[in-house]
Amino acid sequence: MDNETAKYIINYFSGFLTDTEKIAVKHHRYLCKLEDPMSDNTKRAMFYKKTGRLTSDQNALDLLEKGYDKFEINVANRILTQHADKVFLNNCSKCNKLARTPFAKQCRHCGHDWHASTAS
Repeated sequence: MDNETAKYIINYFSGFLTDTEKIAVKHHRYLCKLEDPMSDNTKRAMFYKKTGRLTSDQNALDLLEKGYDKFEINVANRILTQHADKVFLNNCSKCNKLARTPFAKQCRHCGHDWHASTAS
C-alpha cells in the first residue's frame, strides 16, 4: 500500500481506528505542532502533556516507533483487512488513481469528471 492510500483511509475511515491508534494519531499531530520554530515549544509541550494531547501511553508510542508513515500503512492495512466491505476507495475510472475524497466526482490527477454519471 502506498502512503497516499494509507492517509486516505485514516482520514476518511477514522471511525475504524482503535482507541490506542487514535491516541497515537493525536500524539503525532501535536508533535508536529511543536516543530514550529516560531513558538515557545517548552510551554506548549507542557500544556500539551497536561491536557492529554501528548501521551505517555507506551502502547500508543510503540505504534509510532518505526515512524508515522509506517504506522499509517500498518493501520490502513488492518482497517482494509477487518472492514473491507465498508471502505470505499474512490478511484478514477479513467486513470485509476485515488480521488481526493470518497465523494469526489473529479479526478485531481487527470481531470476526468464523473459528476453527470448515474449509479446503476
